[in-house]
Amino acid sequence: MPSKLFSSPIGKKMGMALTGLILYGFLIGHLLGNLLLLKGDGGQAFNAYAEFLINHPLIIPAELFLVVVFLLHVYLAISVTRENRRARPVGYQATQSVGGRNFASYTMIYSGIIVLVFLVLHLKTFKYGDKAEGTLYDLVSATFQQTGYLVWYVIAMLVLGVHLWHAFQSAFQTLSVRSDKIRSLGLILCLILALGFGFLPVYLGILK
Repeated sequence: MPSKLFSSPIGKKMGMALTGLILYGFLIGHLLGNLLLLKGDGGQAFNAYAEFLINHPLIIPAELFLVVVFLLHVYLAISVTRENRRARPVGYQATQSVGGRNFASYTMIYSGIIVLVFLVLHLKTFKYGDKAEGTLYDLVSATFQQTGYLVWYVIAMLVLGVHLWHAFQSAFQTLSVRSDKIRSLGLILCLILALGFGFLPVYLGILK
């Protein structure tokens, strides 16, 4: 059944919408945890939070679930994009009804690629980074002291915000939920996520 669902155009769009909303939820939770970096206690609360996650018995299943969701989202996004390009002008008209055509919608595949590159570097730097000489907080703080990484991080978060803005309203329109409140909520959430994540390196690298 899942394979048949994801083989149809509407099934792929619905799958992309659902996986995207799951990832949206993860980002909200991730930002809430990362805000502990601002507590001003030398990283104690953030390190305790990180240790709690690392030692939690469900962390591996949760990470595997997120990996599957993310890879499925990427696959469906690429598949839908390729089908839309092959089907033009019909495909172009169809995409107009889902989220509208604007700068964010035109650049979704490109912003998605930048987010993917950021994610790989982010995991390499922090999840699999060298913490032999300190804690995760020490690693994060030291990394954000590097001007090049700080600038790259902030730019990537701005790109993420653009991607999330269109993705949110597009996902709900795909699920046949359309309203001005959804558009407003999507704008507020993307601003909170982009500015929230983007402020962390600025705070640790410049303001602290």
